[in-house]
This record gives sequence, C-alpha cells and structure tokens, in this order.
Amino acid sequence: MPEQRDIFIRENFFENLKISQQKYVHIIMIATKPDIIKQAPLYLELRKRGELTVLIHTGQHYDYNLSKWVLDEFQMEVDINLNIYWSIHEKYAMIIERLGNVLVEMKELWKIPVPYVHWDTLTATTADKAAFLNKCAVVHVEAWIRTFTPSKEFYHELFEKYEKGKFDWKDYYKSLQDFDIYERGSIEPFPEQFDTRAIEWSTGFFAAPVALYKETLKKEWFPKENIKVVWNTVADAIEISKTKIPESKAFEIYPNMKGKDFIFITIHRRENCEKRERFMVIFNAIKKLVERWVYVCFLELNASKTAIENYGLKHVLDNLIKDYWNKNFSYWPALAHHHEVIDMISKAWAVVTDSWSMQEEANIVWVPCVTIRFGSDRTETILDWSNIIAPPINSNLIADIVVWAIWNKKMKKENHIYWKNVSKKIVDEVLDKLKKEGNLFRFDDERLDLEKFYNWS
Repeated sequence: MPEQRDIFIRENFFENLKISQQKYVHIIMIATKPDIIKQAPLYLELRKRGELTVLIHTGQHYDYNLSKWVLDEFQMEVDINLNIYWSIHEKYAMIIERLGNVLVEMKELWKIPVPYVHWDTLTATTADKAAFLNKCAVVHVEAWIRTFTPSKEFYHELFEKYEKGKFDWKDYYKSLQDFDIYERGSIEPFPEQFDTRAIEWSTGFFAAPVALYKETLKKEWFPKENIKVVWNTVADAIEISKTKIPESKAFEIYPNMKGKDFIFITIHRRENCEKRERFMVIFNAIKKLVERWVYVCFLELNASKTAIENYGLKHVLDNLIKDYWNKNFSYWPALAHHHEVIDMISKAWAVVTDSWSMQEEANIVWVPCVTIRFGSDRTETILDWSNIIAPPINSNLIADIVVWAIWNKKMKKENHIYWKNVSKKIVDEVLDKLKKEGNLFRFDDERLDLEKFYNWS
C-alpha cells in the first residue's frame, strides 16, 4: 500500500492568485500519461494568450516514466498535485474532496474556476463532480466518447464462419463500415465508459472531436449551443512531437526494429489484462505472429506485465526472447517520451493495441490500426477505414486479422480525421462563451434568458 501523501501546492500559489487582476482561472486537469499529452496543447495555448492558467495533477500516474518526462517534454509546470493514493474508489473520493477544497479557496478570492477535463478518465469524472458541487461547469475536451460494439448476432456469425474456414477478411473489413451493426451500452473500457457518461451532466462546453459525437449529444438532449466540433487535441500534440523526432532514441532501445516492417503492440486495458481467458488469447496471438516471423515490438506496460506473471506466462515470454531476440521480437518497458512513441508508430507497419489514444495517433500518422477489443471508443477511425476490430476470443483470428491489415493498402490512408490547430479552436470557443455569458455554469433562469422577466412585487 502506498504511503499517505499530502496535497502539494506551489509556494505562494494562492497569494499570487489573489493579486491577479484576471477573473477566470483556467484549470487544466491532468493525471495519466495520455492525459498529459492531450492537455498539453491547451495548456500551452492558454499560457500563450496570457490567460490565468493553473495546472493540477491528481497524481494518478506518478512514476517518472509515466509523468515527469512527458511534463518536461511539453514544458508544463505543475501548480498543484493532489497526490491521490490507495484503491480506485478511494482515489475517486480523494480527488473530489481535495480538488473541491482548492476550488472553494479560489472562489473565496472572487475567482471563477474553469476546469478543463479530458475525455473518459478517472480524473475527468471526479474533477467535474468537485466542480459541479461548487457551481462550476467544466470544459469537456473530447466529449461524448462512447464505445460502439458490433452486435451479438454479428459476432456469432463471425466466429461460426471462422471455425468452418469460411472467414473472408475483406468482407469482415467492409462489414465494419455498416453503422447499423453497432450498439451502445457497453461498460468497456472499464471504468472509462462510466466515467465519460457521468461527466456530461456537469459540462458547460462540449468540445466534440468529430461530428458523429455532436449529433449523438444532441440526441441525448444536451443544449446544442454548448456543443462544438473542434476535432482532437492529440493532433496538436503530435505536431509538437514531430519537431522533436530528430532527438528520438527509440530505435536505440529497439535496434532490431530499425528499418524493418514491424508491428507496434501495446496491451493494458483492465478487461483484457484482468480476465485470464482474454489475456491468454491476446498473448498467444502475439506469440503466433512472432513465430510467423512478423517483426513484433511488444511494449511492457504495468498491466500486461502483471498479467504475464499472474497467468504463468513468464517462461513462455522468456523463451520467445531467447529464440527471437535480436531477430524479429523486442520486449521492453514503455517509451517515456511522446516524440519517441510517434517516431516508432509512424515507422510501423501497423499498430496493434487496446488503447483509445493509439487508435487516434495511428490515424493521424497514416498507419493501420488493429484494436484488440470487442468494440471501439474511436469508432470514427473504423468508419474511416483506418482501424479494424480484432475481438479477443480466438488467437488465430487475431493473428490473421493483423497479417491481413498490414498488407491492406486501403488502411494506409494518407489523411486523417482530426485536423490541426484544435487547441486554438477550443480556447476561442471557451473565451467567446465566457465573454457572452459570464460563466459556464448557469441555472435555467440564466440559460433561458428569463432574468429580465423577474417580478416579485
């Protein structure tokens, strides 16, 4: 159990806040490594404009490899670290309590906090509660991320055909473009699909990454004037990271991948790593790809490392390393810097992952993606033909899907769906809304412009 840690607040933080003439405090909430990467462009844009900008880290990813290097890479300085710890439900409660107290102090200084929470993380769904309970609405960056999953009937037909030797990759690939096969309601990824749903009700501005999400938000009856399609901040982060690729040491870490047509694999989702049957399917698919002499770069992440140890696969991995090391297999801890990740995946034959952000990054750098899940919370990349689902039920099917994907020219799209200058667009929209309305949090008499009709005589 981690030792108890007190909240960290930068020296003279509240004193400096008090003397500031600015009314709005733009609070960038970060926690995980992907969170930091995707919030960095917003943080930098707000600071460039001279806005009063505060960076609050919950402490969820506190390892140097998962946090400090990326913060340094994007020149981000943490003002407050909530230093959360213990089990997931205790972390939930701790963020709400500790951040709530910070917001109270800000409001006592006559400041209006404007928190920016990002997509479907634990931090997003707790920071927004701390804000809402203090009458602050959040900016939800990458709003309305939902998992779309092919139906039960679709999957049963798929596996029955595969077992009979009647699987046709091209038909499967094409069938995933039929939006009618998808259903919503999945709790995977867990707990993120709960998190993203729970954020929306405390949101004052929805920064939707694609038009699909705007339309679905409107169908859920959220005010359309609060929803804007602004694309995805990861596109801005990648533009920053591309400038640093000449500094990358990625292929010094993975020298046998240099100049090769390799696949880049990351597996870390709870539902994949904490369920033995699923992880065995995924691990054996990776093994089969290596044995087929596909060049495989498999990143060691904490969740997959623990699964390998828990399910007695360490000796199998050791034998793969022994037999194929310095040939077509690499297994090493995750890269610390974002520019090194972009360097690797931009030169990969394909990305094989269960990560949400990797699906986006692969699309942006024009590399095919194979998503090892039953559905995707980046369905727009599937509908864009650059991503394909490989359900973790049959290891042979996964290996076949990956092999077909790396040879399919249609998946190597030389365009992406997330555009550029996203952070500028978000900040423009938020500042304009604050200028017009004064606050993102509004009761109905304010939202419906009814205050001019008050009459208590």
